[in-house]
Amino acid sequence: MDVVRDGGPGGLPLCLWGKFSAAVGLAYPLLFHSLDAAAVAGQVWDRFLSPAQREVVMRGLGLGERAARAVVMLAAALHDLGKAGPFQTCEPRAWALVDEAFRRDAGPWRTMRHERASMHVGLQVLEEFGYRLEGNDSPAVRIAQVLGGHHGLFLQLDIRGAAAAARVAHDLGGPLWQETRRRYAWQVRRLTGAVQIPEQVSVEAAVVMTGIVQLADRLVSQPHVWMPQAQAPGSGALDHWMSLHAPAPEAPEGWAAHVVTQAGLENVQLPEKPFTHVHAAVREPSVLQASVIERLPELVRREGGGILFVADSTGTGKTAVAWHASDLFNRHTGTRGCTLLQPTTAIADAAYEGMIKTVTAHQPARAPVTLVHSHAWLHAAYLDARLARADRQSTVDEHYEEPDTLDTAAQPPQHGRPERKVTVPETFLGGFDRALLAPFAVATLDQALMAMLHTRHAALRTLALSGRTVIIDEAHAYSPYTRTLLCRLVHWLAAVGSSVIVLSATLRSTDARRIGHAYLTGAGHAATEAAAVDWTVPYPGWLFVPARNPKPARMTGPEHERHTLATRRTVHLSPLPVPSTSDQDTDQTDRLDVLTRLLQPMAQHGGCAAVSEPTVEDAQATYQHLKQTLPWNDPRSELVLLHARFPGHQREALVRRLRTVLGPTGPRPERLLVVTTSMLDMSLDLDLDLMITHLAELEVLLQRLGRLWRFEERWRKAGLRLRPAWARHPLMHVLIPQQEDQVAIPEHWGRADQEYHLHATAHLLETLPTTPAHHPADVSAQSTPAHHPPTDRQTVKITLPDHVPGLLERIHHGPGHTTPTPESGHTHPHTAHEQRMAALARTHLIPAPSRTGSLADLTRRTLHAGQAPTRETVSPARLLPCYRQTSGHLTLDPAGRFPLPDNDPLHPPQVRSLLERTLPVPQEWVRHGPRPTVPSSWHTHPLLADLVLLAADPHDKAPVPFGSYHLRLDEELGLVQTRS
Repeated sequence: MDVVRDGGPGGLPLCLWGKFSAAVGLAYPLLFHSLDAAAVAGQVWDRFLSPAQREVVMRGLGLGERAARAVVMLAAALHDLGKAGPFQTCEPRAWALVDEAFRRDAGPWRTMRHERASMHVGLQVLEEFGYRLEGNDSPAVRIAQVLGGHHGLFLQLDIRGAAAAARVAHDLGGPLWQETRRRYAWQVRRLTGAVQIPEQVSVEAAVVMTGIVQLADRLVSQPHVWMPQAQAPGSGALDHWMSLHAPAPEAPEGWAAHVVTQAGLENVQLPEKPFTHVHAAVREPSVLQASVIERLPELVRREGGGILFVADSTGTGKTAVAWHASDLFNRHTGTRGCTLLQPTTAIADAAYEGMIKTVTAHQPARAPVTLVHSHAWLHAAYLDARLARADRQSTVDEHYEEPDTLDTAAQPPQHGRPERKVTVPETFLGGFDRALLAPFAVATLDQALMAMLHTRHAALRTLALSGRTVIIDEAHAYSPYTRTLLCRLVHWLAAVGSSVIVLSATLRSTDARRIGHAYLTGAGHAATEAAAVDWTVPYPGWLFVPARNPKPARMTGPEHERHTLATRRTVHLSPLPVPSTSDQDTDQTDRLDVLTRLLQPMAQHGGCAAVSEPTVEDAQATYQHLKQTLPWNDPRSELVLLHARFPGHQREALVRRLRTVLGPTGPRPERLLVVTTSMLDMSLDLDLDLMITHLAELEVLLQRLGRLWRFEERWRKAGLRLRPAWARHPLMHVLIPQQEDQVAIPEHWGRADQEYHLHATAHLLETLPTTPAHHPADVSAQSTPAHHPPTDRQTVKITLPDHVPGLLERIHHGPGHTTPTPESGHTHPHTAHEQRMAALARTHLIPAPSRTGSLADLTRRTLHAGQAPTRETVSPARLLPCYRQTSGHLTLDPAGRFPLPDNDPLHPPQVRSLLERTLPVPQEWVRHGPRPTVPSSWHTHPLLADLVLLAADPHDKAPVPFGSYHLRLDEELGLVQTRS
């Protein structure tokens, strides 16, 4: 074998194809596709990877940067080596172009997926190169599994069975095929310069490398990328390799670099700007913000990255602190970019707009920002081009068969960019798993947790989250199940070189300890060393623990006291008992009478208030009752119903309206009442004069208190008086269901798993000291029936932030505090439930890097993103309301003007029009009964194929039956559900 001669024109056979266009009959040589992937992988290393990501690979391989980069390029070049075998026959027209000598030498080969074939033949050539071949952790095995994992799943490698040399020779063609694969491999090794052999390949390095290989393969597999290459004049391997790096008129930086930059993959370091410039709304940093600004830079410069906890009341600027800290980490520790993880899509939408403003304030030349969650298509940032289905299958390659992958980059946007902003991402970054690769991203936590589950392409998500700063907001808002997944995520983030910032308004000490322990053990410290760290987070305040030297630094005592004094405010909680019986209708009557009386001052004298209900059904009943009983000037503008079972476009419009009129600048309405469920709880910058809520967990009540008088200090400094006369202090009524003077949680709440915390919270409110306080209802002269709570009932005064830590510890049995004693029978089942949920989560998790033997341990199950169990509950079904006309046709409107589209392919505006009308419902509701078939063109669209049609009669208000469930979409109430 003459490697030098093989690199020249005519040296290696080019008849074996790597890409084929069925539409035009165009084939692209496998060798050139391999070299394309290697060159692009090299440019991904240079232009996209952060220094921290490179360090993970270099440390994991035990090589310097140049040698590690070459190994990554070699893996990318070998990823499709298995296509030189039975794969060639999968397209008859392309197989006909293969030389007769190869077809004669096929022999009795065994058909297998080409990624498995690449892993098997790769193992042989890697051993021939000198890579150590022993157990699961040997370099030859690990790199071979990287090759096998380039389509999203790591495969088990049997080195003495299917991957043995004799078996590979028997299964994958005769001597000519075997020799050609060897010559291909040696040629790409020569051209990539991967002559230095790693003595080790860590799990972390292998996963990051797999992500790079997957990314490079996707980039060079785009038809608009490889087809022009296929039409260029033929050449030898060396000439083709040189052409990939040579400047050209359309690609001055070279073809491979151009592919990466055109995809929007950028390593962005934002220009340094003062805190008050980036956060223009902050005239002067708070004490907590100033503490981080002054002390954290020196800590980070000296100790490197790590984990930062920030705990403070709602509305005090924690996100601004996190952003500043993220910029410090990126500037001094080799990380780049930032991913902000939120608990819900509504919060992510609001945070996305905030991140765009923050990034723009740094005035970068280019810094794409993406929004990543399952309903991102509802947001204006989700370009129409991202809704387009992949173009018709013109490329024969298994890569494009994934139903959860949208290859929107294969065709340019039909309508162009709406405008050229530095934060607008390129089309390639519009794919659901690719969007996390953007330098700056706002996502729901689920999107990151998928990297910790046995999902396809989890390595690509890990690549996106590695070597950057990851902010976890609302860390208290998760169930025991999700918290278990979160700890594993934090563990992996530390292992792959990321810094983590944890934000919370109600952070429990146990959660801080678990998350911190997971981070330090992921950073390589012993469990005993991590457990010895004092994880106490001052409240309010911050705690920073470096990954390298776990010596904690925290907000000082004087700083803590000054910040507490500056942000101190008193709020009033009024626990009001309401009757609870087994008869839901009776419960509703008594509760609604109480609500009516409490809201009379607002209805008569103006103001802004909210009523938070436990279920959608309760919210609908409350809305209807208050609309009929309270005196309104214009109920359409003064009374708002908001819950999750409105069609998406209607719900998002309501949220946007409330964020505007209840925001800091208004215009604030004279009178507004919002009846909702839990959609105003977290991270929405709203101000209310009064709130009435059902009994909820203490953390939720504290979050809701953050909506009361949120902008009072800002308005006071501006000389504004926007409160009605009856609102003398921040007040929240808590309606506590009782039966025979005991807390009795109604069955229809459906919250058995949280019942302990509800009882504990009710007990806590009863035991806290009370004080006489003015109630808004005192303004009203209405009489009080005997079964109603008196209006002069004393209230609980809570001083924020002083009382928060003690209250949380009392609820969660913290040491040194008085433990409440809820009604017997709840403590043990609650603990058992949390343990069961944590155990269930562990059954779904991938192992920690230190406990991973074979890379196949990371994908033992075949799950797509939509199947990932990121929450313990079953994912909801998506319901699309429509109307069956007398002709039998289905339309989106009752008048029949807009039929369900069925053209193929569907246009992006059509897809948007459908998706924005959908709403979530429990799977159980639509499991039985007639389900109209969706149009045929929807079956191949990943966003439409699983929709359930709610086909109603436009002339009849009767609900549509689904077994025992009956559903009806009401324009005012949203989806109404009844059960027979």
